[in-house]
Amino acid sequence: MTLTNGPDIGDFHPVASLMSRATDPLLSASAAREVASSGVRGAVAAASSSFVADDPFASLRDRMNSAAGGAESETKKKLAPMPQDVAVIPDKDEDDPLTDEDWKRKAIKDVQHLRDIASIADLYIAMSNLEKRKARGHPEEYRITDPKEAAQAFADMADSAYRVMAGPPLVGLYSFSSGTVREFRRKMSKTELHLGFLAEIFTGFSFTKAATKQLDGILTNFIKSLGDISVSTEKTNNSVDQTIRIHQTIAMNITGDDERAIWVYQPRTRIIYMHVDGSTWKWATNKANHEESTFYMNYVVVDCDLNVNKWLGAKAQLEAIFKEVTSKTFADYGKMRYPSPIDSTTK
Repeated sequence: MTLTNGPDIGDFHPVASLMSRATDPLLSASAAREVASSGVRGAVAAASSSFVADDPFASLRDRMNSAAGGAESETKKKLAPMPQDVAVIPDKDEDDPLTDEDWKRKAIKDVQHLRDIASIADLYIAMSNLEKRKARGHPEEYRITDPKEAAQAFADMADSAYRVMAGPPLVGLYSFSSGTVREFRRKMSKTELHLGFLAEIFTGFSFTKAATKQLDGILTNFIKSLGDISVSTEKTNNSVDQTIRIHQTIAMNITGDDERAIWVYQPRTRIIYMHVDGSTWKWATNKANHEESTFYMNYVVVDCDLNVNKWLGAKAQLEAIFKEVTSKTFADYGKMRYPSPIDSTTK
C-alpha cells in the first residue's frame, strides 16, 4: 500500500507551481528571485488568468485563519476541523550516545521542522477542499451542522490530508514507507473507549501514565469540539473519515552493531487515515448512550520521512508564499494551531 497521487488543486495550480519550483534544488535560487522581485501575487496573476479578483486568496485565508484557531474554533464556524496533529518526544534509547538534554533538544527541533511543513500541507488541504466542492457545484464550505453535509466535509478533509503528502511540493521533501492497511474491531464500554482507541492508534509507542493522560486530553478535546454533530453517511460508504498526523524523531543505529554504532536521527510524520463505521461514530460521540458496543474502523498508516536538507533549502521561499496567501508566518500559525509536544518520558 502506497500513497496515491496528490490532490487536484485546479485554479490554484499557479501557487503550487511556484511552491514546487522552490523545492527543486536546481531551481530554488530562481524561485527565490521570483518571490523577491514580483511577489507571489504577481507571479500567480501572471501565470493564470483565473486570478482576476481583487483578493484571490480570500477564501483560503479565511479557512486558514479558522484552522489556526484550533478545532473548537473551526467547529464553532460549522467547519470540519483540519487534521489533528500530535507531536511526540520519544524516550531515548539507552545505547544512544546523546545526553538526555541533547536528545530532547534534537527532538523538539525536528518537531518544529515537521510542524512548519505541516502548515504548508494545511494550505494545500484548503486548496484541495475548495476544488473538490467546486467540482460538485458546491463552492461554499460544507457545514457540519447539516447531517447531509457533515460526512462529506469530514471525508474531503481526511482524503486531502492523506493525499497532499504525495503531491508537489511535499512529495519532493519526503521519502515514504510502504503503507499498511489495518482493521480495528473491539467490543468495549464507553469508559474503555479512549484508552482502547489510543492503544490501537499509538501501537509501538511507549508512554508513561502522565504522557498517556496528556495524549488522551488532546484527542478528548478534539472529539469534544465535534459536540453532538449528526452525520448522515449515505454518500460516503457509511463511514466518518478522519486523519491524524503524528510528528516525532526516530533514532536508529544504522550499523546494527553496538560496538561500531552509527546513530542517525530521522524526523518522521506518521499519517493515520481512518474510516470509522457510521454507527460506531454515532455511538462514540453520543454523550447520552453509555451502553457497551463494538468499535469498528479500518485505517491506513504511512510513515513520511523528511529530508531536512531539502526542507531547509526550500523553507524561506515556501514561507514567503505561505505568508503572502495567509498573512501569517509559520511561527504565527503554529503557535495557535498545534498543541505542545507530548514528552513520553514524563513521569
